Amino acid sequence: GESAEASLGNLRQALAEEGAFAVVGAYTIGFDDALLEMLRTDKVPLVGPFTLDPGDAFFDAAAFYIYAGFDEQARALADQAVMQGANPDRIVVASPEGARFDDSVSAVRRQVRTKSGAGESDEARYAGGEFDALAFAERVAEYEALIFLGPQSDLDPLLAALDSKGSSPRVYLLSSLLSKPLFDAPASFDRRIRIAYPTLSSDITPSGREEYQSLVETYSLPREHVQAQLAALAAAKLLVEGLRRAGRDLSRIRLTEGIEELFGFETGVTPPLSYGPNRRIGARGAHIIEVDLANKRYAPIGDGWYELR
Repeated sequence: GESAEASLGNLRQALAEEGAFAVVGAYTIGFDDALLEMLRTDKVPLVGPFTLDPGDAFFDAAAFYIYAGFDEQARALADQAVMQGANPDRIVVASPEGARFDDSVSAVRRQVRTKSGAGESDEARYAGGEFDALAFAERVAEYEALIFLGPQSDLDPLLAALDSKGSSPRVYLLSSLLSKPLFDAPASFDRRIRIAYPTLSSDITPSGREEYQSLVETYSLPREHVQAQLAALAAAKLLVEGLRRAGRDLSRIRLTEGIEELFGFETGVTPPLSYGPNRRIGARGAHIIEVDLANKRYAPIGDGWYELR
């Protein structure tokens, strides 16, 4: 549809008139919560939707997401800050004001408290569209670790302002909030910036690449939106495995239970996926990479994947 409301209307019609059994690989950016409310009543399975942020209001719905949302990725960054030795009271999470960021800021602060076992991190919020980099740098310059959840248009001048003050805290970022590489950041931040990604090209195995290329050639798939295509392929494979486990006595409940049984399921194009009655995100974690400014490259940390506990 031309709007979220129109898309939901189309789906209502499909469910009511066409008897749709499940929703697979749906593009749900911008209306996840409304969609879940609609599907929750009849427990219609939602398998592998393509979205930026699934949020956390889905445990009573038959929804199965592939990648972690903003909150889970931000929690992985919080773990990184603690693991790199920052004291909890020297960690600050910064973001624009507004409901969009409230949950992620709260998630980070809870995770710091849980991971460290004690102590409270701080938070620094600012009015969106009114960012004063120099003034904000004054507020955060003394912290050891800065988890920044604002846009890159605010981040770039902030890093410059911190550098001018002789301050270079470790900085932790979400890839979805970045619009370009960070190789022009001040040299004082070399290998002091870490970024969380829900997926990377390294997730694709040789067999997964071969399978995808076969689909490209057979169906003349477009060159655009490859990541969305890979997510759709993973959703289809997730559905097939759920159907296989549900067996011949198929129902929506049996399909849901079949997917809930999966642990370390290999799609070939995503990290291994695991689900359960209380777990609705398959790849619950993030790839963590470090910015090597000297060589203008991104360097993975360890094996690159951090599983959120």
